[in-house]
Amino acid sequence: MNNKTLFMTHQLQSIPSYPLEDGYRFRYFGKENDELVWADIVTATGEFPDQNKALERFHRELAVHTEEMKRRIIFIETEEGEGMPIGTATAWWGDWEQKEIGRLHWVEIIPAFQGKGLGKPLITKAMQTLALYHDQAYLKTQYSSEAAIHLYKKLGWEMV
Repeated sequence: MNNKTLFMTHQLQSIPSYPLEDGYRFRYFGKENDELVWADIVTATGEFPDQNKALERFHRELAVHTEEMKRRIIFIETEEGEGMPIGTATAWWGDWEQKEIGRLHWVEIIPAFQGKGLGKPLITKAMQTLALYHDQAYLKTQYSSEAAIHLYKKLGWEMV
């Protein structure tokens, strides 16, 4: 399997729109214990071996920007009751060719909810959020993530 890193970019001028299926909603980071929610999602998808490792990364990379987290970390949750968070994406930023641009980061949907048409709405919501702050964005994935690459291409991302 090819785990070599692949970068993709998007100019953010033309962002397709994909509404969420009935029964789901978006919300931004800001509820009590949302760092644990984030850690649970990225652990469930296999990005981290356990919640503690996920929380270490969260605190090192995201939590140092408290106000930005509230504007840039997106959750998908079910609509029933309080809502069960089932996915996340981060409309962050990073350095690209010696300038700061947007970064699509931590796009994750827990396995039990994958394949339900939630990926496109989540990614495009994050892209719309990125466009509020940036003219261009990048993402980092692996060549082995063929389904993700195919999806990103459909949404206008270009391989670098």
